[in-house]
Amino acid sequence: MDALDRLRDTATSHNRAFLIEVMGRNCGYLSLMSGILGGAEVVITPERAISMEDVATQMGDAYVRGKSHAIAVIAEGAPYKTQDLLDFLNKKSLGFEIRLTILGHIQRGGNPTAFDRLLATRMGVSAMERLLAGEHNVMVGLNGRDMVAVPLEDATSKERDINEEYYRMEHILSR
Repeated sequence: MDALDRLRDTATSHNRAFLIEVMGRNCGYLSLMSGILGGAEVVITPERAISMEDVATQMGDAYVRGKSHAIAVIAEGAPYKTQDLLDFLNKKSLGFEIRLTILGHIQRGGNPTAFDRLLATRMGVSAMERLLAGEHNVMVGLNGRDMVAVPLEDATSKERDINEEYYRMEHILSR
């Protein structure tokens, strides 16, 4: 989030649009959350194809509405390459100068929050208690406020879909 916030500040001060590529080769959850929390005009994920023309329209609409910047967050596994999108948008007249930033693995790491530290401690204690009680082949996870054991087979055999409500929120907030 810090990187996206800084890029949005730069975009605003220089009246630019940014294409920000984030991790997400097979899953757009990170790009969608970044877009919602970072105020992006458009989010492109592997799960939801948005045409380059629609991206151009949404970013151009931001300019028409008087915004001094536009942000597109793109998962690395999007249906097209971010460079191809940049080339396409540069042929349009969106009102913004467009820049491309690939965050890549800079998103990993950073200082843990107090919540992160407490969660890690709780998970570690729960995992140790389960091992000492003879429980194996499970992972510890958070369900609501409770630590729960999930069989490893269940944790690795299912692909979790992105909640459609998040896409709806992103669309509403980008206006």
